[in-house]
Amino acid sequence: MPDIGDELIYRLRDYSTSEHVRVIEIDSRKKTPRYVVEFLASDKAGVQENVPRGRLRGPWSDVVAYDELMANWERIDQTELTDPEQSAVAQVFELLIPEDVAECEWSPVRDSTRIHKREELQALIGITVDDLLAQAEGFELDGDVMLSVDGTLAVAEYACRINPMPVLDWVLEDEKEHRDNSKNGRPAVSYDKRAYTTSPEWEYQWYLEHGRPVHELLRSWCGQRAATLQERLGAAEAENRRLDELMTRIFDELKRLGHTQAVEHLIRTYEEDRITPANYRPVVDRPLKPSEIPVRYVKAPRRWGY
Repeated sequence: MPDIGDELIYRLRDYSTSEHVRVIEIDSRKKTPRYVVEFLASDKAGVQENVPRGRLRGPWSDVVAYDELMANWERIDQTELTDPEQSAVAQVFELLIPEDVAECEWSPVRDSTRIHKREELQALIGITVDDLLAQAEGFELDGDVMLSVDGTLAVAEYACRINPMPVLDWVLEDEKEHRDNSKNGRPAVSYDKRAYTTSPEWEYQWYLEHGRPVHELLRSWCGQRAATLQERLGAAEAENRRLDELMTRIFDELKRLGHTQAVEHLIRTYEEDRITPANYRPVVDRPLKPSEIPVRYVKAPRRWGY
């Protein structure tokens, strides 16, 4: 806590110029104390002001290091993410990037990224941290690397390109939830703690304004090839389930008509010949040695010579 006589760094705002002040009085009339300071330099020398604690940034002896630090923060605080970008980045970090490797920061620069482990992050995004710093602003802080908001977007996009399937699976599940809400509404609780159900129209408008932009952004980060592959795999699995249900109904109907023995044979053949990931790949065997080739005996009618 500042004390009377301390010479401190004063800043009106985060990126204002540092000013040299001395505490001459502590105003304790309110729950949160304020400080009466006297400016010691520049045009305001001798001026006294009653200021909150937040404007006093540390001992004046540390002003050079503090100014350098704040200049770095200001340098990476040049971009502001849109709401869809914030939601997409948050989802990618939750799905693909462990917090002990890298994490998004909310203060002092919102949506900046603090990188804790360089090598682990490189494995997740496919490029080195030095390559990231060549594309976006950043600086080292307490052994970590602070990356600008543009760098945060780059980390999210690179991570999606390296490992797109978890992200695309989440998009698909979220779209299913929005589709259900747009048909039936969604249970909710009002500000006065009353339960109610939202209207399908409201849910659809929410999807158009908030859900779909995030889904489109994530798909674009994952790339068209990955998105198309995921859609094809999903369609193949859904079609397989549909055909299984259809075959079950056919077998049940055949049993009802009295073809029990034939149905049992068909079911056994259907299960044994099923194509699965375990037997989809062709198996390449080595050529058999002559001694390993089984002997086949073929019966043929004897032909008598003349």
